[in-house]
Amino acid sequence: MTKVVVGAADQAVVRELRALLAEIEDTEILSIVESSHELSATVARLKPSVVLLHDALGPQSAPDVVREIVFRAPTTGVLVVNSGMDGDTALLAMEAGAKGVVRYPMGFDDLLSRFEVARQWSDRMSGLISGAVADTARDLGRHGRVTVFAGAKGGVGTTTIATHMAIDLQRKVPGTKVCLVDLDLQAGDVSGIIEARQRVSIADVAKVSEDLSAATIIDALVRHESGISLLLAPQQVHESEYVTANAVRAILGLLRQEFDVILVDGGSHATPAQAAAIEVADAAVVVVTADVLAMRSFRRSVQAWEGLGVRSEQELHVVVNKVSRDDALTFDALGKLTSASVVSTWLPSAFRSLERSVNSRNPDEVREASWWSALERIGAEIGVSGASAVPTPTSEPKRRGRRRAKAEAGQLAVETVALVPVVALICLLAWQVGLTALAFVWNGHAANAATRAHSIGEDPGAAARDAVPSSMRDSVRVTVLGDGSVKVSTKVPVLCPGCAALPGEISQTSDVVEEP
Repeated sequence: MTKVVVGAADQAVVRELRALLAEIEDTEILSIVESSHELSATVARLKPSVVLLHDALGPQSAPDVVREIVFRAPTTGVLVVNSGMDGDTALLAMEAGAKGVVRYPMGFDDLLSRFEVARQWSDRMSGLISGAVADTARDLGRHGRVTVFAGAKGGVGTTTIATHMAIDLQRKVPGTKVCLVDLDLQAGDVSGIIEARQRVSIADVAKVSEDLSAATIIDALVRHESGISLLLAPQQVHESEYVTANAVRAILGLLRQEFDVILVDGGSHATPAQAAAIEVADAAVVVVTADVLAMRSFRRSVQAWEGLGVRSEQELHVVVNKVSRDDALTFDALGKLTSASVVSTWLPSAFRSLERSVNSRNPDEVREASWWSALERIGAEIGVSGASAVPTPTSEPKRRGRRRAKAEAGQLAVETVALVPVVALICLLAWQVGLTALAFVWNGHAANAATRAHSIGEDPGAAARDAVPSSMRDSVRVTVLGDGSVKVSTKVPVLCPGCAALPGEISQTSDVVEEP
């Protein structure tokens, strides 16, 4: 069965393509999209055998769209439906990688002959790539591993984690060549955490990305006294416009050839540069904190990446930072809010030590063994090379930890029976607050799922119920409003989900976004 994606906004073209493709045996249309950006994302996600691209599809030009598809899906054959291109533009589309141009109005024989060429080319390319898997795997073993850290929102500690992990890896495994890339183009602050004198930035490298060489990148790197190499963010925000998605792919590709480990601080904004880094990375890590706001921001970032077709939620790692006993959401509860892989080791709140470290621009000021031990275990779980070589902490911090635990246990002992009901009531209230916050998060998740289902003609009610735990499904109520938005209401459970609920409901309304 030949999988096909059609990119056309003109409904007359769409109807004619549907009719003609229906006459070609073993052909299935997976999707029909109406913008060039959506087409690129859809092709990257579905990996069809053939794409039929109408030359009037915007906003990008046909040659640019062909070039993007060929890059993101090298086994896909692209055919351009020509209803308005001149000869030069058609030639540019062929040079960009198109396998044929079909004139509009279309004849069946003309379309069939070019369709067979594209289908056979796709089959040959798929066979060549699948047959070279073993050789490719061996080649990749000689190249560096790229890991991107992205923050769910600002202030979650993404830069600190990426920087400290790079320095600790270089210190514990001296033979490892480590490079840290600051891709937070709006608020890059790696040079604020460690002492580094900046000469050039990633923007300077991106300006010559079309004629890039390893020597150019090496000249732009800053060698830190710890042994790691730095590629820093631009000091002027306006220079970030040079750091395009294609430039990021070229830069990271060359860095793989020079370094064993490349850690990228991707920032907390879903920019094209960040999306490109996440797309080509071996591992993508999202840093969150245990609160509702961070998880909502995480959800928005995931939707943006999935919409661009760069990486699905199941392919992400989640690191929880700044964990304390006062968090509204527990560490275990966070794992139920996402289908991503939540790293089993969390990072504790260490404001005092980290503040001292940042003020002195010296990571060695963080002297708590638990911080570095946690980074070691996180690195091992997300696949950062060399993390397993970090030695285990000495027994002295463990003894101090046991003494602190005993002291805290003694402080929590209840001296009088009269305090027992008060303590129990406080615990119940805290538990109920956590359930309420969790219900609010699931309600928002259900509203987003219902909106997506409604926008593509599916049942929003079923989508909303599937998006919440089974104990909440009976209380889900979905209303499609007159303006096309979707309102989802749920009950807040009391103490035990599924047993009882608070009076009233919590509701959230999500709008269906109309594509231009």
